Amino acid sequence: MDQTRLRRAEQVYFEVLSLPPDQRAHALAHLCGNDPALRAEVESLLRHAGASEEFLEEPALGTDFKLVGMPDAAPEPMIGRLIGPFRIERRLASGGMGTVYLGRRADADFDQQVAIKLVKRGMDSEEIVRRFRAERRTLAALDHPNIARLIDGGMTTEGQPYLVMEFVDGLPIDDYCDQHSLDTHARLNLFLQVCDAVSYAHQNLVVHRDLKPGNILVTAAGAPKLLDFGISKVLSPGSAPEMTALEERRLTPEYASPEQVAGQSVTTSSDVYSLGVILYELLTGRRPYVFRSRTTSEVERIVCEENPPTPSTAVLKVQSRIEPGTGSEVEITPESASKVREGSPERLRRRLRGDLDNIVMMALRKDAPRRYASAEHLALDIRRYLADLPVSARRETPGYLVRKFVKRNTWGVSVGVLAAGLAIAAFFFIRQQRDEAYAARDQAERIADFMQQVLGATDAGNANALPADVRVADLLEPASDRAMAAFQDQPRILAAVESTIGRAYLGLGRYDKAQEHIQRGFDLRLQHLPEGHHDIAESKIDLAHLYYKLDNYQEAEKLLREALATHQSLRGQTNLDTARVWNDLGAVLRASGQIDEAEKAHRKALAIREQLALEDPTKREAVAESYNNLAAILAAKKDLDGAIRMSEDALRLRRELLPATHPMVAQALANLAVMKATKARATGDQALLKQAIDLMEENVAIEEKVLGPDHPDHARSVSALGVMYVVAKDLDSGTRHMREALRIRRKHINPGELDVWHIQYQLASILTRQKKYDEAEPLYSEALANVSDSTPAGADLRRTIAAELATVYERTGRPEKAAALKPPG
Repeated sequence: MDQTRLRRAEQVYFEVLSLPPDQRAHALAHLCGNDPALRAEVESLLRHAGASEEFLEEPALGTDFKLVGMPDAAPEPMIGRLIGPFRIERRLASGGMGTVYLGRRADADFDQQVAIKLVKRGMDSEEIVRRFRAERRTLAALDHPNIARLIDGGMTTEGQPYLVMEFVDGLPIDDYCDQHSLDTHARLNLFLQVCDAVSYAHQNLVVHRDLKPGNILVTAAGAPKLLDFGISKVLSPGSAPEMTALEERRLTPEYASPEQVAGQSVTTSSDVYSLGVILYELLTGRRPYVFRSRTTSEVERIVCEENPPTPSTAVLKVQSRIEPGTGSEVEITPESASKVREGSPERLRRRLRGDLDNIVMMALRKDAPRRYASAEHLALDIRRYLADLPVSARRETPGYLVRKFVKRNTWGVSVGVLAAGLAIAAFFFIRQQRDEAYAARDQAERIADFMQQVLGATDAGNANALPADVRVADLLEPASDRAMAAFQDQPRILAAVESTIGRAYLGLGRYDKAQEHIQRGFDLRLQHLPEGHHDIAESKIDLAHLYYKLDNYQEAEKLLREALATHQSLRGQTNLDTARVWNDLGAVLRASGQIDEAEKAHRKALAIREQLALEDPTKREAVAESYNNLAAILAAKKDLDGAIRMSEDALRLRRELLPATHPMVAQALANLAVMKATKARATGDQALLKQAIDLMEENVAIEEKVLGPDHPDHARSVSALGVMYVVAKDLDSGTRHMREALRIRRKHINPGELDVWHIQYQLASILTRQKKYDEAEPLYSEALANVSDSTPAGADLRRTIAAELATVYERTGRPEKAAALKPPG
């Protein structure tokens, strides 16, 4: 056999060897065609292949998944079985370790399709079970519109672990783009949603580690959904980045980062690399690397040492490969790739050359610290490219910056003006714009680097051993201490870190710590930034949120009006930031009793949001928020029917857009419950009151799961539920819920705050109705001693408490004490 045929035999051998054994015969026949001598040579090589060929191991359920419809004579004993409340209808996919089935809710209350992931019998080892439990905890913590949500999970009666997930009826992102012939800009906009989902996971301390087109399905509505966190890692504080041992390298080589295939530490940067591979493939139709043998040594050599061609170069080449798991040979030509992208190979090459080449290649850098600092930074560069702004992935020159300026302002720049001195002015204008953009980018990159030092990669099971709130709270103070030391000479970065930590404490209900860090960030920004800077406005909004929680509405209103003026000046009237401040201002105005002004603010926010949602349907959640807030305004104006309709619209929209246990769904449930309870109380409609109680019970259950049982916001819902039970004349249930609400709120007493004393008064009032005067009296007395009359709300509450305490004194035979509490005259 001559050298040419030997090389061909070797090529076919390695391609066939990479496939599962049951698919090799089909691939061999396809590749050898009518050349029996070639086939005989390859078959001889295969017979002598060692059983110990070193392959990378598989993901949680295997890379050999095959879709239903491929030859498979295996029986399906699971069809028709019940897994929890779901009945299995058919198999969707199967692999070496498990199977994914399509299931449907088996009761009459819901019509819901789900995907059920079930470990195969015999494969449910301790390690596999541990990974399934880790994936369940990981998914439970993620709540994003572009991440398939976890619905349920547990063990079957036979002891097999299972996960029930949102069923995503869609196509892999590469197939979706090709079938719809999306051009480069459309592909980039779709990819940006994937970056947002990955960035959200990273912010929640989760690294996916197996990003690839098959794990990103796009629905018929064009919404991408990120799937399969089966080999994800959860970041936690205090541990060094963990190496990926050989036995733990369950990954897809085509999309794995150099550090993954080399068994080195894995961080969020590994996901950035995988995003770069996916972007390369979406833009060019080709993968940056093609493996023939797929042995560990070949994969490590190519991924860790070889640089792929730039996208604009790759699109002019022919790439042939055999798809793992199918055995089919795929040939991508310049014509076939460009046909579903930009129409012609040369046009596609021109589109990719320059900025897109540099963006993709920066994401694919071998050295992790030289890649984009985060998925958010990768997305930022893509957004800058789409807006014809300078991108960070290329070394900008004066000519490059001026070309960007001219492209964005073609209608206003003449050739004659550019040839004269205004070209210089344009350059300096762009340089100023660039300097501000890059200062912000450098600041964000330093923050990302800092957080990566604080948070090391660790095992998912260990990270989830602590409750979520405890884990997050434990991160914050060490991060602040390290930031103070690391950024003493970089106040803008230190301010950003402090503000982030303050917002985290605010979300946890730790208002004292929130104030400490938010104020520190605000002071730094006031000291080092010019008046009217965007960051100063954001600090004012953070402080306003804190003051709103502390019932300091006057100061919150002042800060929000100042922030609103800044956003209007910098961003204009019609943008989400301006709408957000209008919305927050409306909430503060309503809380302070300025109902008409609050309605004006909320209607301005709604008008902006509805206009933006027409242009981009993904912004409809902001519309739902405005519906919710306007419902409260209508209720305050005694239009209860209008309030109920508006609350129902908000709940409907949020149920459509968000997972069932999302905090915003809980908020909508609570608001609708309050509206219905208010009307029921006014009309005596007991059926409507029962609806209100059911809605509030659902809200309380979600809050306890999402916020935790000791969060101060959860206390407000529990107390509201207690009041509803009292209205329904179930005083025992009312007392029980009010005691629980008071227990929570007493953990978070802040000076001058009325909420805890109002709940204590409500509990005392219920006890008085039950004639439990011995328990009610000390509650009234303590509340009266702590409520200040310096505000109208405080003065009203003091009068109410004093009157009811006087009633207790009268009923227990102490008229002189009762008289001392009554107002003169």
